[in-house]
Amino acid sequence: MIHEYQSVKIKNLTTFEKLSFQKFGRYPKSQKNEACFLFLLNGSFQIRTPMKSIVLSKNDAMLPKCGDYFYEDIQKEDENEMVIALGVYFHPELLKDIFLKTGTEWNNRKYVAYKMNVDELLENYKTTLLYYFNHPILFDEEMQLLKIKELLLILSKTENAPTVKHLISSLFYPQEYDFREVIEKNIYATLSLPELAILTNMSIATFKRKFNELYQESPAEYIKKRKLEKAMKLLISNNSRITDIIFDCGFESNSSFNRAFKKKYQLSPTAYRAQYSKT
Repeated sequence: MIHEYQSVKIKNLTTFEKLSFQKFGRYPKSQKNEACFLFLLNGSFQIRTPMKSIVLSKNDAMLPKCGDYFYEDIQKEDENEMVIALGVYFHPELLKDIFLKTGTEWNNRKYVAYKMNVDELLENYKTTLLYYFNHPILFDEEMQLLKIKELLLILSKTENAPTVKHLISSLFYPQEYDFREVIEKNIYATLSLPELAILTNMSIATFKRKFNELYQESPAEYIKKRKLEKAMKLLISNNSRITDIIFDCGFESNSSFNRAFKKKYQLSPTAYRAQYSKT
């Protein structure tokens, strides 16, 4: 749930935004044509990329390149905790206006998203951005372009990029993923098939077709089978609470897990543990 949202734009492109939200579950963040730098001012949440999940806490920062991600709520002591974030967006067409030419190649393109500590330079930059959000009349297009250029110059030093142009080219260089790797990295998450398809950068129809070709089984059946196999092994190999096992294996609810488990193993999870437990 978004409580407050502020943004400024150039040519109908969002350049800076500040938002506060809580209890948002999971929502997709598509950045197909822009990269983003994110300051987390308060709270915590998780960003799921195709290959890993990254937890951000208060005063962390992150630099994700173009791509499809999910922002996810995480378990925390205070369920009503307010998350406040400040974002800076890098659009190729605006960066060309700033730097004129951005086509320099750079070999270090393997990263998807960097979690960063906020050093003194970034802290001072963040402070000035908050000032402009509190005084929006001063935050005209010229100032926005200056602040984007300033951040890229800071990041070119922070990330040890040889030049700003190299940093920019890495942000927008398309990232390719192995289909099987994306599946394996996310198979125990509580992702729906359409959400998993987003991480593979495919339509749901293409995703299902590709999955069937590689695994000779429908994605729904294969993923459920893998989750149940993991749950079965955890039940008999350790004393974790069944509710924790359900969470670790990516089931949506206790009831759906119990039904699926009993159908496959002819015993309830509790009875299966009692009969076959090794601990």
